[in-house]
Amino acid sequence: MRGSTIWRVLVAAVAVTVLGGSLGACVLTGDDKDGAAGTSAGDASGGSSDQPKKPGDAKVEPGVVKGRVVGTDGKPIANAEIVVDNQLLYDSNLVLATDAHGEYRAELPPIAATYRVTASFKTSYEGEKATFPLAPDDDAAFAGNQGAVRDFTWKLTGKRDDMPDMYYGGSVTYYLGATNPVDDSYADSANVRLMLTPVGPLVDGSAGKPVTTEPEQTGNGWEVRDVPVGRYRITAVYAADGRRQPLKVQLRNSGKPFAAEVTAVFENELDHYRIELELKF
Repeated sequence: MRGSTIWRVLVAAVAVTVLGGSLGACVLTGDDKDGAAGTSAGDASGGSSDQPKKPGDAKVEPGVVKGRVVGTDGKPIANAEIVVDNQLLYDSNLVLATDAHGEYRAELPPIAATYRVTASFKTSYEGEKATFPLAPDDDAAFAGNQGAVRDFTWKLTGKRDDMPDMYYGGSVTYYLGATNPVDDSYADSANVRLMLTPVGPLVDGSAGKPVTTEPEQTGNGWEVRDVPVGRYRITAVYAADGRRQPLKVQLRNSGKPFAAEVTAVFENELDHYRIELELKF
């Protein structure tokens, strides 16, 4: 190694030390003619950015948390927000962003603490900003001195492990009057069946499929749950005693008249996506 190369490596090492190590390790690779072409400080992936690892490929490093974020199509998501929650010290979270390869890496302080990692992804849909929680491959807390790998995936549907009785998909909540005017009988909301037909691509750009999931009663009322976020054309029927009665539909609090169908897009409600309907015979 020529003298100029040694000098440049020493200068880079001093720079990293002065900055408290926050930029990561200084790595010399290759055999460049100028002697330092492979020097890199602070690569968010913790290694070469030319060959990003697949989720699950990374190895655990003591004192380091790292991982990768991918979309519904398996491709990396850049600028996803990673929150490393220090469970010992209040309001001392470490907030990171993934790089162009969907990767992140951070060195943890040398204190006796446990951490838990969460992630979210911001995008836009139908002209509105939208934030989606990302599904962890492992939701367990870990000791900082041991380090961990935590990968995340954007899911349109599925139950969330981090929040009881919550899903990655949205909810369609409906409200029906208590009486069936055909025979003045009790109108049981459990007998409502919604048909949701996608209009255009879903929030991730993929093609959706019609949704006919049976409703369930929740703390918010009767709902069709875990529907991929998108725009839908919605119709409803009342199915009981061998009859299927068409219902009129209205977007709740919209001021628009009831109709045979409505077209609606999910709206963000405290980081959960919802469509609310009024139904009548």
